[in-house]
Amino acid sequence: MVIQEDRPRHAERREQLLNVAKSLFAERGFQSTTMDDIAREAGFTKPILYQYFDSKTDLYREIVAQLAETLLASLKIAVNAAETGREKIEVAFRVYFEMVVSETDAFRILFIHSHEGDTAKELRALELGLISFMDPFFDVSMSEDHRRQLAGGVVGIAEGAAIVWLEQQESKGWPTPAAGTAERLAQRSATLAWGGLRTVHED
Repeated sequence: MVIQEDRPRHAERREQLLNVAKSLFAERGFQSTTMDDIAREAGFTKPILYQYFDSKTDLYREIVAQLAETLLASLKIAVNAAETGREKIEVAFRVYFEMVVSETDAFRILFIHSHEGDTAKELRALELGLISFMDPFFDVSMSEDHRRQLAGGVVGIAEGAAIVWLEQQESKGWPTPAAGTAERLAQRSATLAWGGLRTVHED
């Protein structure tokens, strides 16, 4: 009975620590944030923090893993409801930018702050996951290498637009995004991507 009562509390505290770490990493950068900072901001002692996470790298990885899982799950649901190739591209951009705008701290960690050592591969893993997700949307008559290169290009458009938007937000002091921001970012990127994709043919 005690174990059942402790599990919700454990999960709640773990999520609280992840949220605090995400906020601090976004504000100060991964390298400049310490476990002491995270424990103090969360209102716990550092030994309690270490009961949940062995290091700030583990915290970082969990934040990115949650982001990747949520993003890919949302993309699958939205894209499965779309019919044409263009609709799938457009809805994928919309879901992506809705998450960039609503989960700004997580994307600040990914795109704005430098990555070194153990954290360098986390962004790459997310990018490769998105590329693998997009790959099947392209003409099956193309070679596998060709399709994957195009998928990488589409992911690059989304990532590049997200980075610029985040930098613009940072230069303005992180104001609350205007209504319709995600939709506008998605529409612009989808228009650019589709304008190129519709002219693509096998080499």
